[in-house]
Amino acid sequence: MQPFPASLCSGGPVLRLLDIAIRAQESRGGTSLDDEIQRYVRVIRGDWIADWNCSAYVASGLLELSAQFAKSSADLSCFPLDFQVKLKRACGDMGPADYLETLAGIVRIVDRQPLLGYDELPMADWEFRLAFPYLIGLDVILMDEGDREFPEIVLGAVTAEHPYCRDLAAAYATEAQRATIIFPGEDAIKSHLTWATRSALRELIDTVEAHMQKEHS
Repeated sequence: MQPFPASLCSGGPVLRLLDIAIRAQESRGGTSLDDEIQRYVRVIRGDWIADWNCSAYVASGLLELSAQFAKSSADLSCFPLDFQVKLKRACGDMGPADYLETLAGIVRIVDRQPLLGYDELPMADWEFRLAFPYLIGLDVILMDEGDREFPEIVLGAVTAEHPYCRDLAAAYATEAQRATIIFPGEDAIKSHLTWATRSALRELIDTVEAHMQKEHS
């Protein structure tokens, strides 16, 4: 059985937050750590399963617990190698434990603030990938089968597991509907997916609904 420090840092929010910190630091001013943590908190609060499983507040506590283990250890050798590498990249000249405690404090402060809207803090690419995985998957299909009509491609993607396609159909329609609500303009999420205008997303929703009414009602 692995020792607890290894289990704590082998995946989950501690590694994700270190990834976010590294991305901000290595962006060379392209984004700030505060903005990236704002996005992290927005992602967690926007998904009730993620918030139920590990809220941002709990994630800050896991960072602090990792800091305590780092303080009590002679070195980081008891931690997973991936964690060691990422922590060294993130903390720079700071002590590992001090850095983890500082990062935990930033997460806790941001978590107490009101969420920023997408007009105030645009959705980052990594945030978009988490929010719309099925639409991204459809984008790959469209690149491979772009010579066919859009509704035909959508129907083929949705019915790939027919008659067991309810969950898949719901996922496509839910993401498309969410995109039209969060980004209500005609361009919708076109800046992330070139085909995903409001009209195209509505066509996707209508195609899914027509299939479900015809084949599953």
